[in-house]
Amino acid sequence: MLSTKIPSNLQSFQFSWNPSLPRNFYPQSLNSNPTTPFKTFSLSSTIKTTIPNSDSQQPFIKKHQFLSKIDLPVIIRKNGRNYKYFWDEGFLELVCVDDGDPLTFVQSFEVGIRNFVKILRDFFIPKQVTENYIEYVKWKFLHRVFSSSLQVLATQAMFRAIGVGYAQSLPSAAAMNWVLKDGLGRLSRCIYTACVGSAFDTNLKTAVHRSFALADNLGEVSAKAQIQTVCFDNLGLLLAAFLNVMLKNNERLQAGLPFVVYPIFSAIDLCGIYQSLKHVHLQTLTKDRLELILDKWIQCGYVPSPAEVSKLEGINLLEAGRKKGDWPIRIGCLDPKRLIPGLTMLTMNSLSNEDFYFICLETCYGLRSGKQGILLSLREGARTEDIIMGLLQACYIRQTLLSCTSKWKNVIEDFHISNSHIMKWLELSQESKSFGQSNLNTLHKQMLDLSWATKNILLGTHEQARYVFDDKYEF
Repeated sequence: MLSTKIPSNLQSFQFSWNPSLPRNFYPQSLNSNPTTPFKTFSLSSTIKTTIPNSDSQQPFIKKHQFLSKIDLPVIIRKNGRNYKYFWDEGFLELVCVDDGDPLTFVQSFEVGIRNFVKILRDFFIPKQVTENYIEYVKWKFLHRVFSSSLQVLATQAMFRAIGVGYAQSLPSAAAMNWVLKDGLGRLSRCIYTACVGSAFDTNLKTAVHRSFALADNLGEVSAKAQIQTVCFDNLGLLLAAFLNVMLKNNERLQAGLPFVVYPIFSAIDLCGIYQSLKHVHLQTLTKDRLELILDKWIQCGYVPSPAEVSKLEGINLLEAGRKKGDWPIRIGCLDPKRLIPGLTMLTMNSLSNEDFYFICLETCYGLRSGKQGILLSLREGARTEDIIMGLLQACYIRQTLLSCTSKWKNVIEDFHISNSHIMKWLELSQESKSFGQSNLNTLHKQMLDLSWATKNILLGTHEQARYVFDDKYEF
């Protein structure tokens, strides 16, 4: 490999071609004379380059100055201008080939500002993220800055209340704030994670970073999030210190500062949290999120996007709650405290070794006494396809039951079932199964096209309960 030798104040280049192989260059003349002779040359072991180091040092060289040079077919765009490589008797030069005058001071200043903004953007923002990530970071900035500042001011007020003077209260408040945030915060996260266990993945914060990553850059997104948190929290600390410095000569205003800023900063903090979460569109599937998708598929015949499902989850909570009030679907195992209709016994008795789930009806006791619901019970070893298929079938059954609730009420409440009830339930079960089998492939394809993570369904602790089929009862 040949390496160029360049002065210390210039950039270095390396060439990847083998010098022992013949390589001919055919220069392209920049003038309009086609009779300009071409010259073939070979590389020497040492190549010198002349490349400007910065915008202020870049000489503006017009095209006609390089009529005798050989231009190479490589153009680099830098700071809004085009630069090209030229070969001139052992020298490799990178020069501006744009027509026009050199940059003025104002233009150079604008270019510098744009470069500074680009540096900040590259420092805080990952390279490959979704379009809603920028809006999320803007609201996160407000949340972290005012939250951190509010914590410092509140801790400072506590120190002043116990008799610590102004000179010591602000540094003590800042130190205590870091202790509470880093020390106790980490301890609380450890305790919370240990208690939640395997259900931690269903929490909103777990999949936030994954929802923004366009490529396999989850690590980069997580690292940038840590940088943002530290920098934004420090800005909040500076804001609290600035307010104290501004009021250091007026003890009355300084004493009333927490009472004035608390409602304002709290409102901005809560607004930042709410608005930032509105821009989080999770692609991971939970039971409730998958249920919304399947209901939309059954009713409208299409799969909603993550943004649409996020809006349904975050804004229409009351409406979603009313829908869940009638025939709610539960994933788990049979609860002896619930009223088990006779149809459920029939369904369990008809299971075979090929079934990886079963769907039955149940009635709730307690605060929701008399509330009818649908149970999806999963078998040990059930795959993601089985969960989607089972929940799709359960959603279809619910749609049918909602259209004729009074018709099925007596069927559920009767422990002793008639042959007509059995036939109705078997027909509904077979109809829902046929609907699921005919729609599953198309549904799965549309979910993949919309970037839904269909490889795994995140279930809560109670939803992870499974049954084991005892094959000795199979006939």
